[in-house]
Amino acid sequence: MKNIQYRIIDKRYIGRKQINGKIITVYAKTQKECLDKLKESIRQATSFNPKQEKNKYLFKDLYMSWYKQEKEPFITSGTKRDIILAFNKLDCFHNININKLTKQEIINKFNKMEDNRSKEKARLYLNAFLKYYQNEGILKINPCANVKVKKSNNRKQAFTYEQQKLILDNLKNPLKPIILIYLLTGLRKRELNYKSIENDIDFENKVLKAVNLKGRNLIKRYKYIKLTNKTLKLIMDNLDKIHSFNSETVYKEFSKFLKNLKINGSIVTCRHTFATNCFYLNKPDLVISREMGHSRTQLTKDVYTDIDFHLTADKIRELYNNCYNEN
Repeated sequence: MKNIQYRIIDKRYIGRKQINGKIITVYAKTQKECLDKLKESIRQATSFNPKQEKNKYLFKDLYMSWYKQEKEPFITSGTKRDIILAFNKLDCFHNININKLTKQEIINKFNKMEDNRSKEKARLYLNAFLKYYQNEGILKINPCANVKVKKSNNRKQAFTYEQQKLILDNLKNPLKPIILIYLLTGLRKRELNYKSIENDIDFENKVLKAVNLKGRNLIKRYKYIKLTNKTLKLIMDNLDKIHSFNSETVYKEFSKFLKNLKINGSIVTCRHTFATNCFYLNKPDLVISREMGHSRTQLTKDVYTDIDFHLTADKIRELYNNCYNEN
């Protein structure tokens, strides 16, 4: 059908029509719904209303439209929070027509913001939002395209050898086996299947099949993590404890535990620790990267692997009672 196309990548219909030099874009699950939406959008675009004309292309309206259509259906809950947080941080732009937004205004805004990861994400999503409407023909130039922000030095670090020892010496049941699973698998917080982890294990090949949460989740992706007999036993011996928890509870309890030990970190730090320990155990870079759920080994090495001169393969084996799989 003219102006209506089916997008296989996200399994929905897209309708586009150029009206008065502007491109109208709508999305829907069915062809009929998409056609109806497109007709209504054309009707609104061709009916003159001075008030609507004055408020055309407001930042807040287009940002939320971009978020609802292009992002929300495909991203994790954590990314959703990041995009909304970025929107809130950019509140000074909410009532501005995006065609009147200037590069200098954007630079001035970011210069007033604290240098941290939230600032980096705000620039990232602002650029993605404006680039989208540039591609749609609403913006001639993306004013954020060449704006740079100072990168935060607050990069997450792996637990040091001394911290790992302190954690394992002080962790008590029922939390201990769960934290050990995170340390031994490198799973993200929500990738651990608390309800039925046993169903994700190929016992013949000793492999944990976990949903990889990164990427557009209409297409379910997996990562495969090799387990030792001892790690398998750890999981199966503690199923009742695992089933009784959820990711949010464990995150809060472990953060409180670390605070009491005066150690900076969280469940995320376990991922960095997993990558670093595997590196010192001489596990191949590609294997570490795939088990982490990364598409590039360089990302694993640059962001997740740390240097700890107190760490050795023998210390890791002793500390974890040979639970790590080295090959």
